[in-house]
Amino acid sequence: MKVALYARVSTRDKGQNPDMQLDPMRTYCQSLNAEIAEYIDQAESSDLIGRVSWAQLMKDASLKKFDLLLIWKLDRAFRSIVHASTTISTLRVYGIGFRSLMDAAIDTTTANGMLVFNILAAVAEFEKELNHIRVNEGLAYARKHGTKSGKAIGRPKLSVSLQSICEAVYTAKGNYSQAARILSQAHKLKIKAGLVSIRLKRAGINKIDILQSPASYFNSA
Repeated sequence: MKVALYARVSTRDKGQNPDMQLDPMRTYCQSLNAEIAEYIDQAESSDLIGRVSWAQLMKDASLKKFDLLLIWKLDRAFRSIVHASTTISTLRVYGIGFRSLMDAAIDTTTANGMLVFNILAAVAEFEKELNHIRVNEGLAYARKHGTKSGKAIGRPKLSVSLQSICEAVYTAKGNYSQAARILSQAHKLKIKAGLVSIRLKRAGINKIDILQSPASYFNSA
């Protein structure tokens, strides 16, 4: 078995040593008689651009260079429940298992672990739906009350599908301004980068996720 170990330390905590995460994972892998590859980042969890090793890990996953991804704790790899759910789903598509050493219940190679993952995915979907409801409530309030100037609160709705936005962001290599120009030309609308960013944020999608596994978003957006 080939196992990928991922460790991340925060740039704010310069005294951290990634070996504090890696050593127990190495010991665990020895018990499995597994071959390991290590990926280490020094960056904030939300800084996916700065997490170069994470990007390489996901690329290697798509090439099936390992059978299992092992992390020390969930917060070392993921910035949110939505990010965790999306990533684990992508790994499953690649046929790669996932385990969190300190969150033993999360192990997609076991029935119980899959149950926990499905709960995690359900919570992520609930989080997205709750956010969607809040946005709609805000728009409804704006239509009813407006602002002091008489104009509705919020930006006008972007009448372009989420899939088109994901495709444009992928084509533009993550550049929102370029993606907006692509969409403007394709749909003959005046679309700004801010609207592209907001649509993705409301859907719980990060541009790094699109660049790493575009097919997942093109098929489901």
